[in-house]
Amino acid sequence: MSNEELDSMDLDAAIGAAEDLLDGETIGADLDEVLSADSDSGDGPAGPVPYDFTNPHTLSRAFEQNLRSIAEGFAKIATIDFTSLLRMSMSVEFLGLDQRVFGEYMEAMDNPTCVAAFNVPPLKGTSVLHLDLGLCFIFMKKLMGGSPTPEDTLREFTEIERGIGAGLVSRFTDILRKAATKLLDLEPSFVALENKPVYLGGIAEGEELIVMKFKVVLDAVESPVEFAFPISGFSPVKDIFDPQESQDLRTPEEVREDRLRILDMVRGTGSELVVLLGEMDTNLEEIMKLREGEVLQLPQAVEAPLLVRVEGEDAWLGEAGRLGQNRAVKLIQKLAKE
Repeated sequence: MSNEELDSMDLDAAIGAAEDLLDGETIGADLDEVLSADSDSGDGPAGPVPYDFTNPHTLSRAFEQNLRSIAEGFAKIATIDFTSLLRMSMSVEFLGLDQRVFGEYMEAMDNPTCVAAFNVPPLKGTSVLHLDLGLCFIFMKKLMGGSPTPEDTLREFTEIERGIGAGLVSRFTDILRKAATKLLDLEPSFVALENKPVYLGGIAEGEELIVMKFKVVLDAVESPVEFAFPISGFSPVKDIFDPQESQDLRTPEEVREDRLRILDMVRGTGSELVVLLGEMDTNLEEIMKLREGEVLQLPQAVEAPLLVRVEGEDAWLGEAGRLGQNRAVKLIQKLAKE
């Protein structure tokens, strides 16, 4: 096969890969036009776009597709479920995924609003459900037999409304559980419901979130509904949401070499080892009265084993003794870690 044929095959493969990235769409631009195009031309901003390091990383295609599948399933089930519950037409539409930092996400919320924290094992950490406050009041009026008219003024929930709101949150998270059944078994549980976002805890301000955005249309009212999950919370189910990413692309020999390097590094790393003769509780006044030659009485028998600590962690029990002309400690029992 000639070099020209090989070059042609490489070019065809590259074009095929590019079309795969565009979901099968053909590239409409002419190659000569692309090569001769001015870097400042086009509809985009002139010059390089600065990268914001505070924004989360980009999700892989497999991860995003699995999240979209759950979100689309949630929209379909919620439409049927709430239409039946409220006995009036309601539709839920999936608008897409977004990535935000928790601190910025909470700052963008209205005050007051309706925001709930819930756990959803096997995902780790706390997740968030954000409901439009006006939509919540319409739900409550309809559930209590009233007409689904919007509130004139938005306010915080009463105790009775708070209980209804908690039940509403549980219904939303249960629908999420049903939507995810084909992928994994979720076990959602309600944690807290707040009208002021600042009171919602359990997530660090810098935590990266993946947000599922929905639009709810109830009668003539359109309102947003959002689920927000910490990206780090997906680590226990990474092989399910992103099987390609979870695959180890290294050979067993490379893995073994990496482990040997780590072992060599650990062996040469300094570490603090302390043998504790005893401890006692006292106050600052007694400490200030201490003088040279005084004897401190320890609440530990002379024959009792000594505690050996490594980097501040209790590791062994030992016996005091001598080795040649030096004092020594003999390790007699390893302490099991919980």
